[in-house]
Amino acid sequence: MSAKVFFIKAAVDDGQKIVSQKARKLFKTGGFESCFKQGDFTAVKVHVGEPPNDTYIKAPFIKGLVEELFVLKTKPFITDTSALYTGRRHNAIDHTILAHERGFDISGLGIPFIAPDGLFGTSETAVQIDGELNKEVLVASDIVRCQSILSIAHFTGHPAACAAATLKTLGMGCSSRKGKMRQHASMRPKVGDECTLCGDCYDHCPADAIGLGDVKAGIDMDKCIGCGECVAVCRFGAVKYDWGAEDRILQKNIAEHALGVLKGKKDRVAFFNFVISVTGDCDCFDREGMPNIIDDIGIFASTDPVAVDKASIDVVQSSTGKTIAQLLENDKLDPRYQIEHAERIGLGITDYELIEFD
Repeated sequence: MSAKVFFIKAAVDDGQKIVSQKARKLFKTGGFESCFKQGDFTAVKVHVGEPPNDTYIKAPFIKGLVEELFVLKTKPFITDTSALYTGRRHNAIDHTILAHERGFDISGLGIPFIAPDGLFGTSETAVQIDGELNKEVLVASDIVRCQSILSIAHFTGHPAACAAATLKTLGMGCSSRKGKMRQHASMRPKVGDECTLCGDCYDHCPADAIGLGDVKAGIDMDKCIGCGECVAVCRFGAVKYDWGAEDRILQKNIAEHALGVLKGKKDRVAFFNFVISVTGDCDCFDREGMPNIIDDIGIFASTDPVAVDKASIDVVQSSTGKTIAQLLENDKLDPRYQIEHAERIGLGITDYELIEFD
């Protein structure tokens, strides 16, 4: 039996109010109210963007979705976990202030921002999954405790996962700090002889893991968190991964952590992918005005996290005539590893029916 994926065309140029109305229409006509019950503590999982990033999904875009939760009389809260790297999302205090500045709070959406992993990203619950790579995964404690989740993902490219959407929003975005570290543990960049000592990787490394030697930059593996920032900023192709093995493991880890996030929440989660303002890097990158790699497409929604990502990837690729890897100009990347592994471990299915609304 195919999973149902609902779709509505949308673009930033429609305006925030219209996009919000379209997302709300998708929620209502797709029957997603069945995922939520009166009195639920409902986590509305978002990404508020790492300043000065301005291509994230803005708070007014999701206002209609939040209003639907009010109609259903749940207790919704905006949420996201602390980032590994140093920045405005590194701890709950700074993260909450940033969320307030960007309208993800009571004044903007009528609900509070609550960090589910505590002050320092260490409030976690071990969830047993018996996966291929992990017997258990470490999930933010309040993600485990809440009764339902409205997952709102911004579809983007990614320097390791290739495509970042629902699976990454769940697996990486709902894990504790230690859980994120475990997922990145396989990523080990190396600096080649092409290095010009320009210093860009040194300036952008969030973990202070890069030093500038006499001949080329060097990476301290004890400090490296595998975020891929050095790969993304290097203009000379000097920083390299063994993509054939490492991104495959990262993607499998993402899928297995997503499985832990959803454990015990069967039929209690709705997944929305906003395929607008699609950039080559994810919203964690602290850059202003990142260019779009495709034209805006719209919003996809499903109760199946695998199907909604597969449909989003398929439509992006069919509309452009290019693979995601080609759009990112890195043919060694491939998002199918997270999709195939997620299906293999029972997270969802890749066979879907796309239902479009006007």
